[in-house]
Amino acid sequence: MNILSRALKRNNLHVLPPRDHQAPFIRCAKRYESRVKAHRYTGITAIKTHAQKTEWYLKAERDFLAERNQIPNGFIGLWQYDDIKHLRKNIISMLHLNCANSKQLHKYKKLCIRRCLQRRPFDTGSAPVQIGCLTEKILNLRAHLILRCKDHPKKRTMSIWLARRQKLMKYLYKTDFELYKHTCNLLKIKCILFAIPDSRDRSKAINAAAVDGDRCKFLIRQKLWKGKYRPRPMKDPKGQTIRYTRHPIEQPPSDYALPKEYKPQLSNSWPYGVKENYQKGIYTVYNPTAPGLGYCPVPMLF
Repeated sequence: MNILSRALKRNNLHVLPPRDHQAPFIRCAKRYESRVKAHRYTGITAIKTHAQKTEWYLKAERDFLAERNQIPNGFIGLWQYDDIKHLRKNIISMLHLNCANSKQLHKYKKLCIRRCLQRRPFDTGSAPVQIGCLTEKILNLRAHLILRCKDHPKKRTMSIWLARRQKLMKYLYKTDFELYKHTCNLLKIKCILFAIPDSRDRSKAINAAAVDGDRCKFLIRQKLWKGKYRPRPMKDPKGQTIRYTRHPIEQPPSDYALPKEYKPQLSNSWPYGVKENYQKGIYTVYNPTAPGLGYCPVPMLF
């Protein structure tokens, strides 16, 4: 009997003892779990693709990388030639930037930018110096992203640095415009004019898209960005190239993106405006402790 019960236990079967002189019966102890997971059969998953780079764009990237790979004529760290000219030639060549790694090259380029922009020897935090260092970081990261386009954390870093540089450029534009122009020309970046008025006053508000004569929003409203409405070059009988669209292009109105007249209105809320009946004392004082709309005097239990 013991051998039989042992064999049944191995197969997840148990023999229950007999009760009231009844024959023993076998109980199956195997557990069956319900399948909760459902497999859904769908179509082919779309693969994310990006637009192919044109030939001129690839050439511009190659030129940019070639420019970034140029090694300047200098030495590692803060060494100058007068400091190490008494050393051997092989040691001088080892201290040259040809033997430096990317971090040391990046540090040397930032040092050269600081020397051009700082006003005093230990100036490392002024706005032009910060703009120059951020520009060098952005260019270095741009070269990295061209080679490794799927590095998404670095793309996030790039957006942070660009926003930070934009903020510093706006500050320098407001404080010292001549230094701002000199910094932009030295770093070869676009000299943006942050001359957009304060948009909180609606009578002085100007559409930011039209500050530089940009009419993209108006053209997008006409659906000119779609392929079937895209202007196509054609030649007239005289041989002159013209642009043809399937519908006539509507010119933007003369007052497009210009400040609109906004008549000042008397506000209902204190202290921006007070009506005459308030000044005369003709107004209703509402009960501040009165119950609101959802007030129920007796709680309804249903």
